[in-house]
Amino acid sequence: MKGFSCKSYRQCGFTLVELIMVIALAGIVAVMISTVMSRPLQGFVDQSRRAELTDLAASALNRMARDIRLAVPNSLRNEPNCSPLGCHTLELLAISEGGRYRANEWGTSGMRYDPPRCPESGGCSIPVLSPGMDAGKVAEARWMVIYNTGQAVWNYPSGAGPAVITPNNVQFELGCTSSEPCLNLTGAGATGFSFQYASPQHRFYLVRDVLGYRCETPGMASSGDGTGSLRRGVFDTLSGTYTYTGASLVVDSVSACSFTYEPGTNTRNGLVTLRLSLSEGGETITLLQQVHVDNAP
Repeated sequence: MKGFSCKSYRQCGFTLVELIMVIALAGIVAVMISTVMSRPLQGFVDQSRRAELTDLAASALNRMARDIRLAVPNSLRNEPNCSPLGCHTLELLAISEGGRYRANEWGTSGMRYDPPRCPESGGCSIPVLSPGMDAGKVAEARWMVIYNTGQAVWNYPSGAGPAVITPNNVQFELGCTSSEPCLNLTGAGATGFSFQYASPQHRFYLVRDVLGYRCETPGMASSGDGTGSLRRGVFDTLSGTYTYTGASLVVDSVSACSFTYEPGTNTRNGLVTLRLSLSEGGETITLLQQVHVDNAP
């Protein structure tokens, strides 16, 4: 026979056994390829997710660190009763402006007082040694602090001093002359007010807001499931506790957090330890950051 032709047969093609074998071999090859390729692809997805969670946690901690470095000395605090897993709230008075002051004159006697004091009628002026102060920030300030050595800054006075922080109803204005600037204190709270201590370095701080951070997550009592959040609150009053219901969101997917604060001593700065864990898609990352706090008043 010189050649082969399908015309010499009634039927030409593959048998059923051959088709089954081809399908089986193709399936085996597909499984081998998917097995080889799935692990690198899954690893890339997991690595991308971990990198994203790390960036989110790092950004949140860096923002907290920036606010902590701008805190009035000795004004940081945790919640009164921390859970067994640590403190989940950190609050502070944020410095909006500051400088150095001079002893001020009281009444018409010409005598100068340090710490500064205000007369029983009307407001008062406190000379300052900071010609570059921002008049807008001064006008926005709600409190003035001089020589806060402890948590007394949170125990604001309801009326006349002495105290380390002015009452709520005091307004501030940058006045006098450009060469000899001063802070004018007006309002009902300024009448008869006096600061409790004189600052050896004559430092003062103006505060516009109270800043607070709070972790809230249903799983905080156990291992955490990544359904929590870290929120940042801005408050315009001094209070023992604050509500963070309407606070702005800093980061979600929080599974655990802990904020600890060691005030320090006369020989070393305070130390804030921030620990934040984020979870998503079975991946969990934990970052820890420590911030030194200069509590020299």
